[in-house]
Amino acid sequence: MERMVMKIGEMVRRSGLTERMLRHYETLGIIVPGRTDKGTRQYSDIDLEIARLAQHFRELDIPLDTIASIAKERRAHETGDSSSRAIGEMLADLAEHLSEKAARALALHRVIVEANKVVRACKGCDNAPGPGTCPDCPMNEAAANNGVAAMIWQDNQT
Repeated sequence: MERMVMKIGEMVRRSGLTERMLRHYETLGIIVPGRTDKGTRQYSDIDLEIARLAQHFRELDIPLDTIASIAKERRAHETGDSSSRAIGEMLADLAEHLSEKAARALALHRVIVEANKVVRACKGCDNAPGPGTCPDCPMNEAAANNGVAAMIWQDNQT
C-alpha cells in the first residue's frame, strides 16, 4: 500500500487541527512526520490518523502528557517485553479511566432524560413556570429527586 504524503497545509485541512497544534504534537512526540532533504515536514496517512486520534483523546479530556507518554513509551525500551509491560499498564489505566468516565456520563444522561420527560409534560400548560405559580406541576416532585430538574426549577432572586 502506498502511503500518502502531505505538507502541513494539507494536514491542517484534513485533520482539522491548526499548524500550531500539529507542531505542538510534534514537539511532544505524538506525531513524528518525515522530512524532506530541505527540512519540509511530510505527513503520512498514518500521521493523519494519529492526529485525529490525539484530538479525539483531547475531546475526552485526556491530558496531552498522557497522550505523549503513550506515543513515546515504546521508544524508551530495549525489548518488546519491557515495552509491552509499560504500555500495557498505561493502556489499562486509560481504559479504566474512560470506563469510569463513561459510567458517570451514562448516569448523567439518565438524569437528563428523566428531567426532559418532566419538562415536556409541561407543554401546553398555561401557568407561569415556577414552584410558586404552578403548585400541581410535576416539576415540583421531580426537582426533589433530580438534580437537573432542581436546577431548572429553582427560584433565583438574581
